Amino acid sequence: MSVTIHDAAAVAVLASTTGVDVEVRGPDGQLLGRFTPAPRPGMMFPEFGVTDEEMDRRLNDPEGWVSAEEVNARLRELRRQP
Repeated sequence: MSVTIHDAAAVAVLASTTGVDVEVRGPDGQLLGRFTPAPRPGMMFPEFGVTDEEMDRRLNDPEGWVSAEEVNARLRELRRQP
């Protein structure tokens, strides 16, 4: 289901959001729902809250990944400690 917003000011506020899962509240403060912006240039996955550039950096960071074997070895090491 979609909702069309006819109030230009509300549209401008929502269009300018940069966060994800932004709370949308009524004038009385009641939570109406949450808003996730549509994909836009430079942020194709807004639900993750990171730019495409940051996502690429994280995915290609050689220090950011460990193998399953490394994880298991670390867990074995932790189990041996008193």
